[in-house]
Amino acid sequence: MPRLRYITVGFLVMVALPLLAAGPTQKQEFVEARGSRLYVQIFGSGRPVVFLHGGLHHFDNSFPKQRDALARSFTVIGIDQRGHGRSPDDARPFSYQEMAEDTAEVIRQLGFGAVDVVGHSDGANVALKLARSHPELVRRVVAGSANLRAGLPPDELQARQRWSEQQLTEFLAKFEQRLPPSFRTDYQAATPDGAGHWNVLLAKSYRLWLTTVVMDAADLAAIQAPVLVIAGDKDFASLEETAEIYRGLRNAQLLIVPGAGHGTFSENAELVNLAIRQFLDAP
Repeated sequence: MPRLRYITVGFLVMVALPLLAAGPTQKQEFVEARGSRLYVQIFGSGRPVVFLHGGLHHFDNSFPKQRDALARSFTVIGIDQRGHGRSPDDARPFSYQEMAEDTAEVIRQLGFGAVDVVGHSDGANVALKLARSHPELVRRVVAGSANLRAGLPPDELQARQRWSEQQLTEFLAKFEQRLPPSFRTDYQAATPDGAGHWNVLLAKSYRLWLTTVVMDAADLAAIQAPVLVIAGDKDFASLEETAEIYRGLRNAQLLIVPGAGHGTFSENAELVNLAIRQFLDAP
């Protein structure tokens, strides 16, 4: 989730799709889950690990440096949430809890049993909600760059939540100028909804980031699975908020990556991959 700073981010359906390069083994499919048609990729073999991407991203561009490295030892499962990547969108707003419920349904239908879950940014929020709501489906969680709340003063948050569509559109036109161009081009290359749907994705995502409380203390304390909390020391969420997540969990480890921002999974892949592997392989 890009930090919202005040001064200023079923049934299984098999389909034939072109293969991507360099996967150890690969299967691609769409899973119908609670009214969503979610694109799923599966690589490798071994204990199943579900990857949940960040906002405005999808599996391919959230975890390019984890996929093959971890698929040598694990079954890597990448899910594109509704409206992201190759998963088509619909008129419903985005919701962390709804994404968690969709993910739970995909896990059930794939039939792997309890899985490990690795999430980054919005995907980390979804992973924690999944572990909270469906402990029977989650063995361990890696939560990278998660947050507990929108990073705005209460009065500013309430004002933005009341913005008209016109006000939001005007704000997002300026907001997009601060995003890397690859955000839009990657989305447009993958989406089945057409290039023009980018503006819809951007608006729905920003509304999602205005979620007042993503998880509260009771939600964190109720998570039974072990959790590895990862963040950069210059991440969007403050170190204090990251520590609050870590301390609020009953069974957690904490990794603060020095000199890192929000891109720890791509910019610090060697360290992050080692930490993920050690955490998932622990007794």
